[in-house]
Amino acid sequence: MTQLFDVVVIGAGPGGYVAAIRCAQLGLNTACIDEWKNPQGKASLGGTCLNVGCIPSKALLESSENFERVAHKYSAHGIKVEGLSVDIPVMISRKEKIVTEFANGIAMLFKKNKVTSIHGQGTLVKDKSDQKNWKVKIQNSDKEETIEAKYIIIATGSTPRQLPSI
Repeated sequence: MTQLFDVVVIGAGPGGYVAAIRCAQLGLNTACIDEWKNPQGKASLGGTCLNVGCIPSKALLESSENFERVAHKYSAHGIKVEGLSVDIPVMISRKEKIVTEFANGIAMLFKKNKVTSIHGQGTLVKDKSDQKNWKVKIQNSDKEETIEAKYIIIATGSTPRQLPSI
């Protein structure tokens, strides 16, 4: 039998996961579908912003700003640092730890608010026989399943498009 939800959110980026949590807080049986995988190949919530965009870039920026501060600004305060070096693997590891902690935080919020998290790609399926519910086909590497929902929120983000006249 197909699972029936009040709301299915397709996309677990900043818009999608917040919408899913809020729907659940309002008492709606909610599922959130996302296909993002971390570098280890495991499901990871948060979308582009958390996994490869805003958050990781800010983490690396903070590390580089700290290096710049030590290298160029501390001496004005009478602090001299010798043998200063950058350890890129440590910086990358710190960034990955931050991303993992934030993604785990979203997963914890889903659990706390009873949002069903489904890993895979969600596709709306046209079914003229059912006028009340939407059908969503979910595909991932392991299986394919179909769920139903009274309401759908599409929060898949966007991809820039080249304008032909520019």
